[in-house]
Amino acid sequence: MKQVLVIKNERSLAKKIVSGLKQEGSFIWTLHNEKKGLNIVYEQDWDIIVLDWDSLSISGPEICRQIRAVKTTPIIIVTDNVSSKDCIDGLQAGADDYIRKPFEKEELVARIKVILRRGDYIHTIENNFLRFKDLFVDASRSTVTKSGENLQLTKREYDLLVFIMKNKNKILGREILLNQVWGYDIAVNPNVVDLYIGYLRKKLKCDKKDRYIQTIHGRGYSMIE
Repeated sequence: MKQVLVIKNERSLAKKIVSGLKQEGSFIWTLHNEKKGLNIVYEQDWDIIVLDWDSLSISGPEICRQIRAVKTTPIIIVTDNVSSKDCIDGLQAGADDYIRKPFEKEELVARIKVILRRGDYIHTIENNFLRFKDLFVDASRSTVTKSGENLQLTKREYDLLVFIMKNKNKILGREILLNQVWGYDIAVNPNVVDLYIGYLRKKLKCDKKDRYIQTIHGRGYSMIE
């Protein structure tokens, strides 16, 4: 279920927003005033934020800027302001869309769905296509290239490389790599990780100065940008 945060003034009933989200069974809705709303933005993750910025103690564009300083969560502005300039200011401050009152609740839900679909698509693209330096992985075709040259990897080598690339800049110990790549139910010697890292380095044609997969002594391995 998608997590939707509605930020509004306590005096605003926002009936259409609430009823629209209530009728859409895939949404969980939460109401907060702007002070609590801004706090809860930072305390947990949301799929989308609906910002009814009329009569708030902080300007709408400023709220967008504050959210954007720490979060990439999509924002839809809801307002009865007829000024296009204010809405444009909101978009420039980080909002993704706006809708003016009065509006049909079905339109708001439709706009939310469009933004969420776009986010799901981007997430899929990010998961399917990985890049590190001149290495490129197309997970949709299970291919790996280095400087445009196809690399022939075994399935285990490929799975190990993809997992490390997806977790670049993190230190991955042997136990984590064994569990995630070989599986929890398979009993193997931990040294097999070192063996396969060596296989990968050989196929990546690594030298001592640039090994792609760095050894963090006593802790594990990492791809560090």
